[in-house]
Amino acid sequence: MLGWHTLAIFGVAALASGRAAILGFTMPVWTVLLGALFFGQPLTRRSAVAALAVAGAVALLLADELAAMAGRPVGVAVMLGAALSWAIGTLMMRRAHLTLPVEALTVWMMLLTAATLWVLALAFEPWPHWRFSARMWGLLAYGVLFNYGFAQIIWFSLARHLPPATSAMSVMMVPLIGTASATVIAGEWPRWTDGVAVVCVMAAIAAVLVPPAVWRGLLKR
Repeated sequence: MLGWHTLAIFGVAALASGRAAILGFTMPVWTVLLGALFFGQPLTRRSAVAALAVAGAVALLLADELAAMAGRPVGVAVMLGAALSWAIGTLMMRRAHLTLPVEALTVWMMLLTAATLWVLALAFEPWPHWRFSARMWGLLAYGVLFNYGFAQIIWFSLARHLPPATSAMSVMMVPLIGTASATVIAGEWPRWTDGVAVVCVMAAIAAVLVPPAVWRGLLKR
């Protein structure tokens, strides 16, 4: 958790936020590959197809951004490091022998991560003036309570009880919701590459979440 949040913060500072987010969402691919290489996870056809579909989606989304990222190798490396941290944490969470409930462990991890980030912020950043607008305070409250709070607890529960490839691919709903929300909130209409990337992500999610029996029934039809 500390690796993901710390490296993601520096990655977003070094790259445009959209590019950083796309690189961050390579994490399901790393989860599948690292699980097969170092954690003894079987590389099934379904997980391989899902990883390839996610890689294709990321490549489509980055197609117009490669030139802009070419001069920022440090930012790219840092954001990929964040994705790797997320993938390793997912695999370790699945294999850990816990004596605490997942919810309690997640809260402790969030508190320790937040304390460490405060120390880093005091060391490297100026003290904020806290002169935020009401909208900004609302966004901060949403980030703390939902994005950093409830979502993390739900996520680690999924990572604990689902196979790593399944839990990793399920998080790819995030960019789908982001693409749809950008149209409504910011008026950003998706391009054809965005549409194909959405199809790839949906295929990846279906590959690991739809039961094999359902797939066999569809193929027979």
